[in-house]
Amino acid sequence: MSKYKIEPKPGSILGSLRSIGYNLKTALSDIVDNSIAARAKKIEIVNNDFNENIDHLEWMAIIDDGNGMTMEDMIKALTLGGEGIERERSIEDLGRFGLGLKTASFSQCRKLTLISKKETINSIVFDLDYIDKNGWEVYSLDNHKLLIEKIKARIENKEIFDSDSWTVVLWENLDKIKITSTSSFYSELSKVRNHFELIYHKFKNSVNIRLNGTLVKYWDPYKTALSTQEKLFKYNSGDGTYSLKGHVLKHSSEFQNKNEYESQSEIGTFNQNQGFFVYRNKRLIYRGSWLGLFNKEHHYILGRVEINLSNSLESDLAWGVNISKSSVSIPRFAESDIRAECNKVRSEANNTFRFHGGVKKHKIRKKNTETEIQPIWNFESKGVKTGEKNQYKINIKHPLFDQFLKKCSADKTIQKEFKQILRYIENYLPVDNIFARKANNEVEQSLEDDHEIYEKFKGIMEIYKISMKVETAFNTLINIEPFNSLSFDKERLIELGVDPSNI
Repeated sequence: MSKYKIEPKPGSILGSLRSIGYNLKTALSDIVDNSIAARAKKIEIVNNDFNENIDHLEWMAIIDDGNGMTMEDMIKALTLGGEGIERERSIEDLGRFGLGLKTASFSQCRKLTLISKKETINSIVFDLDYIDKNGWEVYSLDNHKLLIEKIKARIENKEIFDSDSWTVVLWENLDKIKITSTSSFYSELSKVRNHFELIYHKFKNSVNIRLNGTLVKYWDPYKTALSTQEKLFKYNSGDGTYSLKGHVLKHSSEFQNKNEYESQSEIGTFNQNQGFFVYRNKRLIYRGSWLGLFNKEHHYILGRVEINLSNSLESDLAWGVNISKSSVSIPRFAESDIRAECNKVRSEANNTFRFHGGVKKHKIRKKNTETEIQPIWNFESKGVKTGEKNQYKINIKHPLFDQFLKKCSADKTIQKEFKQILRYIENYLPVDNIFARKANNEVEQSLEDDHEIYEKFKGIMEIYKISMKVETAFNTLINIEPFNSLSFDKERLIELGVDPSNI
């Protein structure tokens, strides 16, 4: 039996690893993941100062005040594959494949330098051009002080270098970042900042991140949402679990102004953010679709489903977590449980979007009561020759329409003409045009303020009181759109002639 030794060429294999699919924000995220796993509280990302003499990107550095690394630790960190994917990870670890530091760095640069303090200061350089000529060999710096001073001059928290432990990841020869102008680069950094604001928002109270001195202000995508209780689900085997929590954002009518409503999707559009938000160890790794369970549809834009995973090997394999931690897939055994929970969230999101809240809490004095709202429009399925079609239909049972038809009961011709007008409005509702303009943020619904709606409420109350008791008229009107959005204090109730003790 003959034996042959196969050794990969460094330049060839490293060249392939450079094309795994990172961009600047995902590459920097992988380095920040390592800093968080090292229990860093402060993380800074800086680059060389652009001025008249230097108008191009010479270097970028990620600095943290985490646990630091010994020389042995750094050699392990720069070894492709690390200690293998099956090694049991600490509960804080955000990695898995032992490739993140290398693949993320080399997706952007050709020279990676680590400088770290853990008892003593050590350095190591992984230079692709050097390795291509000399084989799998890295080297240490003769003098790291000049590099540290250069980086220290650019960071906000200079005291990091006075602490007991810290780490610097330095990128040089950045051949993958094309800069047409300094403004275009800073625009790219702005995208990185937005990315961090979202994917690390669960670290708000434990980690501060700065980009060129600007603090990352975390954004919680569920801040204004009505949320379900978190549910825990087990895997088919072992002790592993994952959790699921549903969130339904508020309708635009719940806000005083448009900006408050749109802040619910501060990063990305409402449509981009509908669906799953999947976290691994509190770090967001995926968002913005229903992962094949459902299609994206505009009337579900207020629905978000949060899934929390651990960093166990069982979990990573089940959910198909990839190297760059940007892709997942729902395990077959979890589909039925997740679909059932999503159906509840989607139903509530649909009702909120279509009916300005669906089931609405009325603020009457200091009590809250829940009742089904009578909407102006219904969304109905109708069988046709080509299958089933969904259509918007005017709710003919809406009390305002119903009351008008009753008034016209003596004249069947007027009743018939009124119904024909409603059908005409339904049939020629410009659904495609509305959807296209809404998607491009070119149109918004005209909404009246609380005072305007209340004045109309009073007028219709006077009409209703002719044929029914005051309390009956009141209870009828507060359960129809748009009066379901009103608040009623004691003063308003007395003005309407409603006895507060009977409500």
